[in-house]
Amino acid sequence: MIAPDLISDSIPPLHLEDSGEHALILMQEFNVGQMPVLDGKKYVGLITMDEVIGLKHLSHTIKSFQLPLRKPFVLNTAHIFDIMKAAVDFNVKVVPVVNEENEYIGLVSAESCLRGFATLNSVKDAGAIIEVAIPQQDYTLSEVARIAEDNDANILCFYTNINQADAMVELTIKLDTTDVSGIVATFERFEYEVKAIHNDVQYTEELKDRYDALMRYLNV
Repeated sequence: MIAPDLISDSIPPLHLEDSGEHALILMQEFNVGQMPVLDGKKYVGLITMDEVIGLKHLSHTIKSFQLPLRKPFVLNTAHIFDIMKAAVDFNVKVVPVVNEENEYIGLVSAESCLRGFATLNSVKDAGAIIEVAIPQQDYTLSEVARIAEDNDANILCFYTNINQADAMVELTIKLDTTDVSGIVATFERFEYEVKAIHNDVQYTEELKDRYDALMRYLNV
């Protein structure tokens, strides 16, 4: 999943010729605190609502002010993980997308990014989630996949985190089944530490409900 798949077409960019007042109106209309600014087709930077409010003359154009425009962006070939990294690094809720000529293509909002991430991680698909850990020197992805497949299950989503303090690899595995007793027993037989199991229907429904609630919140 790359940047063009996540662009929010509903949010327009600002232009250097736009007034501060126009910028505030658009920010309020689209419920965003940051918007990209363009010079023609070229991306200039990101302006915030606080910066606009701080202007003394909202009737003046953005170009007439010396604003400390930040310039977070990703190229149109960027993966969703690159977009999320840019959002975290720059502490922004929208990430502009440009091509190699620095021409503006569109905007990825927090909502569209989260929706894409949820799809990528099979949030709404039924299935159990197992958290296990194993010493880093003993970890192989092929063994984890084999354990699942030998128990008639498929891995829908898979995450790893290396705990540097004790050199353990912590695995979070989303499966396409809720019957994980055989899988858990196999992990334990191969000396994995089973840290958590989420496999009941209620948990799955709660996870979906939380995701839907977050989407509704972002749409407010």
